[in-house]
Amino acid sequence: MTESTAAAQDDQEQPTIYTAYEIDFMLSLRETEAGAITREQVGLRSAPEEAREFVTAAVTSGLRARGKVERSADGQWLLGSEGQVVATALTAADRWLGIALSEGEAMRMAFVIKANQAIIMLTQDELDSFVVSALPNPEEVAASVTDIVLAFLDEGEQRTVSLRRTDATAPQEAAPLMFHVEADGSWQLAHLPLDEEGILTVSPLAREQVSAAVAALWEQGTSQAPAA
Repeated sequence: MTESTAAAQDDQEQPTIYTAYEIDFMLSLRETEAGAITREQVGLRSAPEEAREFVTAAVTSGLRARGKVERSADGQWLLGSEGQVVATALTAADRWLGIALSEGEAMRMAFVIKANQAIIMLTQDELDSFVVSALPNPEEVAASVTDIVLAFLDEGEQRTVSLRRTDATAPQEAAPLMFHVEADGSWQLAHLPLDEEGILTVSPLAREQVSAAVAALWEQGTSQAPAA
């Protein structure tokens, strides 16, 4: 193996990581309604007004040093090929799936963002950064999310996976779904409808029913009890 080949493989194996401020900056280059929903779904917050100029300078400097952006002759910031793909998905999204893995007070978040046939996943790396990865196509999202749900819940009791699907056609009507493993090892599913107190309905769940429940949520936006 040559030195250049080894270096190329190392580059390919390096995860793509963006901070929350970097993602916010990428969204700001093309303001869209979908981009605004992405901000809300991912929980991104722009820097305070008094610090915005400083933060933007730091963000663009960091992105430029990593080869993610360049400055055009007329002073405009231009994203590299990788950043263009990510930013396009974020600003043209039509479906979002939030994933929260919870054990006690510890929580890890991930987000699947779909824009037509393009799918990216943002996985929380640290408190303020995300690993960005691509999924092959919309048809494989349910299987990928099911793998995440099962892998997490199989590791122990008293764990919860919360899913929330949002569609661009009705961004205020997110469909929630929760999987939980009780202390006795039994599995539960929390789903719509809400009761009078605004609490999800809870039904017993078999492990082999997780896949169908995830698929129904992702593909149809359906949150319901597992089929008998």
